[in-house]
Amino acid sequence: MYKKMLLAPVMAIACVLTLVLAGCGGASAEDLIRENIESYMGEIDGANEEFVAGLEASAGEDLEQLGLSADEFAAAYLDGYGYEIGDITVDGETATAEITITVKSYSDIMTTFQNDFYEWAYSVDASSVTQDDIYQQAGQMLLDATTNAEPVSTTVEVGYTQNSDGDWEMDSSSQIELSSVVMA
Repeated sequence: MYKKMLLAPVMAIACVLTLVLAGCGGASAEDLIRENIESYMGEIDGANEEFVAGLEASAGEDLEQLGLSADEFAAAYLDGYGYEIGDITVDGETATAEITITVKSYSDIMTTFQNDFYEWAYSVDASSVTQDDIYQQAGQMLLDATTNAEPVSTTVEVGYTQNSDGDWEMDSSSQIELSSVVMA
């Protein structure tokens, strides 16, 4: 009977100690890397405002001349954007993570736009259109090409290195590769 009375409190203490000790180990390297990727990709994922600001700074006047706003172009370009984190493999102080990014291909959009625009330009009588008409037509074709483009999924392997503080940092070459995939 005494054994049964003592068993419950001892088991409760054992459970508490197990939970406390399990929490003392901190997050695993895989979890830390996953958090870093989510933070990095979240910057891109939630970057519609930054993307728009960048467009306005670099091409705002050009977009206006085409009758487009940076917001319109960004919404069309980022429609369907997403990412998925796959396997994360840790080997000592280095690691690799697989990321699949889904985004519209900028080069495909520009190819479609150029083909459509040249086809249209050769089909109209140049004396019947104004320069503003040409810009408006080009803007609409660029928006259509962007809107109609299908998102493409690309899988990349991202490298990580653990620094002297124990933090996991994405390799700079991987950052460049991720940026190039988003703007490919």
